[in-house]
Amino acid sequence: MRIAGISIVALLCLWGVGCAPSISTVSVNPSFRPAGPMRMAVLDFDWQPPSGQVAEGATMVSAPNAGKFVADSVSSRLLTVSGFEMIERSRLNQLLREKDLSQTDLIDQGQYKEIGQFLGVDYLVLGTVSTYTTWANGPLSGHLVSFSCRCIHVETGKVVWMLSGATEKGPTGPLDPAISVRDILNDAIPKLIQQLAQAAAPKTN
Repeated sequence: MRIAGISIVALLCLWGVGCAPSISTVSVNPSFRPAGPMRMAVLDFDWQPPSGQVAEGATMVSAPNAGKFVADSVSSRLLTVSGFEMIERSRLNQLLREKDLSQTDLIDQGQYKEIGQFLGVDYLVLGTVSTYTTWANGPLSGHLVSFSCRCIHVETGKVVWMLSGATEKGPTGPLDPAISVRDILNDAIPKLIQQLAQAAAPKTN
């Protein structure tokens, strides 16, 4: 049985029958040396809901606003990290409305330094949602979530850290993908904090 290109066999594999699911991966640029507070803004993540056929009797739903929701979740979670100063996402949207700009306009221009000056931040967090899907087929149901993001220093354009995650729930529910977004961030953020602390620590010969 196949649901929009995803076989039930593959899903069962993800749920632990023969292999374990990935949760999160974090990496910090080895040359990055944090100095002082990191003032940053999280832009809406890229997201293209999938299209395709599903098996008869099956349903698959991908939220149209997943990019915004995941970006909101990431921003809220980063706000709890000591040393991170986040521009409120509502404030970000207000600034864009005042200039009659969209977040897509900013990203497409690729002018990170100018964007940073406009928003009053030193770092931008950009991301992509690859999967944000709930599915059901008879008594089976669940969801799959995967996304990645990177933090860019606006002055240099260099990526200073990245994180990604992929997980799922099922095959008997729950259906809310927000649960997995939370789980990924709960797994990833402590790793990020640890690696940033290591990067900031004095180096000994």
